[in-house]
Amino acid sequence: MLDTHRRPVVIALALASSMLASCSSDKSTAPRIVPAIGCSTPSSTTLDVLQGRVVSFPASCARLENSGRYLAVPQYAVQGSTPVSTAFSLTTAASASAMIAAGDVPVAAVGSSSRGTVTIGATFDARLRRLESELSQQSTPLARNLALSRAAVEASVVAADSTRSFNVLANLDGTSLVSTTAKLKYEGSRVLIYEDTGVVYHYTDAEFAAFGRLFDDVLYPIDTAAFGSPSDIDGNGQIIVLMSQRINMLTKASDCPSKGFVAGYFYGLDLLPDRQGSNRGEVFYTIAPDSAATFSCAHTKAYVNRSMPATFIHEFQHMISFNQHVLVRNGNSELAWLNEGLSHIAEELGSKYYETKYPPPTGRTNPSQLFPDSAQGFGPPQFANAYNYLANSTKHSVTTFEGLGTLEERGGVWLFLRWLADQKGEGIFRQLVQTNRRGVDNVSVAAGEPFAALFGDFGIATYTDSVDGVPRSSIPARYRFTSRNTRQVFARLFPMKPNPITPTALGCGATATATMVQGTQAYFAVGGATGCPAQTRLEFVPSANVSSLAPQLGLFRLP
Repeated sequence: MLDTHRRPVVIALALASSMLASCSSDKSTAPRIVPAIGCSTPSSTTLDVLQGRVVSFPASCARLENSGRYLAVPQYAVQGSTPVSTAFSLTTAASASAMIAAGDVPVAAVGSSSRGTVTIGATFDARLRRLESELSQQSTPLARNLALSRAAVEASVVAADSTRSFNVLANLDGTSLVSTTAKLKYEGSRVLIYEDTGVVYHYTDAEFAAFGRLFDDVLYPIDTAAFGSPSDIDGNGQIIVLMSQRINMLTKASDCPSKGFVAGYFYGLDLLPDRQGSNRGEVFYTIAPDSAATFSCAHTKAYVNRSMPATFIHEFQHMISFNQHVLVRNGNSELAWLNEGLSHIAEELGSKYYETKYPPPTGRTNPSQLFPDSAQGFGPPQFANAYNYLANSTKHSVTTFEGLGTLEERGGVWLFLRWLADQKGEGIFRQLVQTNRRGVDNVSVAAGEPFAALFGDFGIATYTDSVDGVPRSSIPARYRFTSRNTRQVFARLFPMKPNPITPTALGCGATATATMVQGTQAYFAVGGATGCPAQTRLEFVPSANVSSLAPQLGLFRLP
């Protein structure tokens, strides 16, 4: 008998007709969690080819139709404060009396011990989000209302080449500030650009004007249309962009080759005028060109030109989110995983802008490129991170960051949000930002479905977005990405292995054992073998903490 703390999640691959009817409503809105069928219940209707189900805990046992081929996706559909690996087994057995104990006949140990990819820039970004969470909890509603009312008294006229001082972070821990002076170089309708007086390699007035128009006319509208409005606590109606060598100096030159660097940031402290060190305005900080590596690693003008737009559109989402969650609704700042995911969505939206502007083969150095040249810094990095997440999904969580976050985790949450928008519409991004809800609760309310239901079908769709030998249009929209062909993009970025997912084959009377962190899934290929007993069952058994992990199994009938 199984220990009560290791009760199985069991799935019937031959589902009852009444159960099928209960899920026949619109797949874009209907909850996808359905109960498993006990072994004593007759199975009269099979799961159709190219259809899926998500089965949630608890259940006793179920029958498996041995003539079908299935994708099985066990998941822990929760979020947490720290990723913790929990063991599980997935077993096929002939009957209750012949049930194989977890670990007796291991097919494979799924996953590896590799850790995620951590960069200085991503770590610094996530650290600021955590500091903002502390600030938002410490700040009183009165102080937040003060921030919103400052617009009535703080507005002032600025003149070309006028100077002002800024408080800039002096270390990666966010614990120290330094004062610096900068000169106004561009004044647009939405953006003011300041250059630190300590910058050595200067942009020309024409180059500043080109940057300003990019921010004013392209990047600012993309973010505000998708997520909502920023605050205006200084009353100038504009976002300040500060280009400073102080940002270069946050990273040691010796760290750049292996760990990357901080390209720019936003910090919510600036939107809390009652806090010491606040610049009392909306400020985006960015590196300055430094070809000779005077302050840290070398950054040419050409590199800054390429990197700054994606960094700005990413950080601007954080600025809007802080305003909408903290200042407007007196809530806490968004949880790091969802906040970062939405900022990576912002980057992808920048890519979509240029993809629309330059349809193939225009705007491309090579006419066969999937992405135009102008989209390269926005879109491809999201797919690369998502690929690396899927390639080792049991080690990387969508909903629970390791430390201050890895690139794989960011890729996972971006991929989930892209699928979510494909199901619910792009307007869901605005719903996720304009609220005081956070994390999985925020997602559930905005989408109108339980998070587990969404996450279950997302786990299936990451594999079934493209099924070999099947037209993509034949796969129900719930089980694919409607705005992106992920396999096509992966094939361009990783031509040696276009599909990052390799399901573990699970034959008759066998057990696969593995560990998996919360907020992710594993992949198995089940069934289709000859010689299986007529009443084979499939059982998913987490080792512990069953209720808190929300274990569930996604299932998709393959052709």
